[in-house]
Amino acid sequence: MKTAICEMLSIEFPLLAFSHCRDVVAAVTNAGGFGVLGASSHSPEDLEHELAWIDDHVDGKPYGVDIVCPEKFEGKGMDLTPEQITAMVPAQHREYVAELLSAHGVSLDEIGAEPFRMLQKLSDTIGEELLEVSFRHPIKLIANALGVPPQFIIERARTTGAAR
Repeated sequence: MKTAICEMLSIEFPLLAFSHCRDVVAAVTNAGGFGVLGASSHSPEDLEHELAWIDDHVDGKPYGVDIVCPEKFEGKGMDLTPEQITAMVPAQHREYVAELLSAHGVSLDEIGAEPFRMLQKLSDTIGEELLEVSFRHPIKLIANALGVPPQFIIERARTTGAAR
């Protein structure tokens, strides 16, 4: 089945799978689809390890990376600690998350700050650091989970072939 997305990404089937699991990304990619690794919760060192593993298991087939690199966010430029960023989450939102988890049998006590893990990694530089690691690998797509990416991502993606 050939579609415009198949042509654009050089894949056999119009199937894109976003996963935090490198095995899933590799399996989808090897099956003719397009795996995308959710990378925002990784450190640059962990991401390097994960992408090297994927490279070793997809035999040159195309895959992508999904990061969070917002153009702007509350606290940007303030050099906040992870604790300060997490503390900015309103009580009403914390209560909503606790109720949602509880409704599904998950206790906040069991997972600690887990619902806010991605916020704890949010900084002015983490997106750029993850991008630098990603661009050392033969990725064909950068997904930015929080809207329009900053211009430097678009420019870098174009120069590396990850965007058209």
